[in-house]
Amino acid sequence: MTIQIKLLLVLLISFGISTSQEMNEISQIEGVYQGRVEDGYSFCHKTASGLEKTLIFDEILPVILERNLLHPDKDIGDNFSISFIKHTVIDNEITTEVSTIIRLQKLAPGQHLEK
Repeated sequence: MTIQIKLLLVLLISFGISTSQEMNEISQIEGVYQGRVEDGYSFCHKTASGLEKTLIFDEILPVILERNLLHPDKDIGDNFSISFIKHTVIDNEITTEVSTIIRLQKLAPGQHLEK
């Protein structure tokens, strides 16, 4: 079993035992890296209607970040395929929604996600 499959299984199991029973769906978008911000990682995403929207992802799985270290001076403006999940974290009766990047792939210039 590869390390990616093992990590995905651990991630899926951890969501299965969480206190929240909501369904966590994996989403995939294409986005341009804008840099590290205080609350996470900023990407610009073009919506289906053609509008540009800035998305802030709270965290990136450590194993993904080790393989794709985002360099502020080198990777800003580069296009990435981003797979992420949103999940609810309940801590001392405070509920927050967290978005976590679980897959990150740099796209070659001119390359886009297949739709």
